[in-house]
Amino acid sequence: MDWIWTTFGQRPRLEGWERRPFSASVEAGPRPGDHRDCHERIVAHEEPGAPTATGPYRRLAAAILGFRVFPPRMVTGVLRRAPVEVGDTLGVCYHAAPGLALFFAARVIARFDGPANGVWRTGFTYRTLEGHPECGEETFSVEKDMATGRIVVALRSWSRPGIFLARAFAPLIRQLQLQAGRAALDHLGHMAREAAPKRRDAYGCLR
Repeated sequence: MDWIWTTFGQRPRLEGWERRPFSASVEAGPRPGDHRDCHERIVAHEEPGAPTATGPYRRLAAAILGFRVFPPRMVTGVLRRAPVEVGDTLGVCYHAAPGLALFFAARVIARFDGPANGVWRTGFTYRTLEGHPECGEETFSVEKDMATGRIVVALRSWSRPGIFLARAFAPLIRQLQLQAGRAALDHLGHMAREAAPKRRDAYGCLR
């Protein structure tokens, strides 16, 4: 994990993280006792069927694949390109305090966009790199039930402390981790409401 003093003009850099291996033992998967989180929220509706080209689903999909998942005041993504592709290293700049950010990274191991079992899903999964505060994987997705048109955003993950500081301050880190998940749902929900087309009632008034 890098300490970035933005007050003094420091900026996060991906170069060193792109050469790092995955967190130790992360490829073996979760262990008993690891944290398993599932943050989900219904954020919009479309007409049944595949996602519409200009509806909230596609706008949310673009935000997720561009890693614009969290409120910018909390987390800024640092990436080489958007949308992300498998193999990309994705930086997470966490704004811990005015003038101070914590920087760490993960690598994209899967990306998806298509239907399965009546649900259209778009998103990606990343796996933490050596030096990340946590050891684990997380999947970010938007999902549309093609029968009902219901749109859900989701963050699903497993994790355990990956460095000494994360183990030493485990209760605080866990609280911040859960707070970030809830903030992401709020942020994506706000984006969905902004993307939703205006509708007119029986009297022709916008609502």
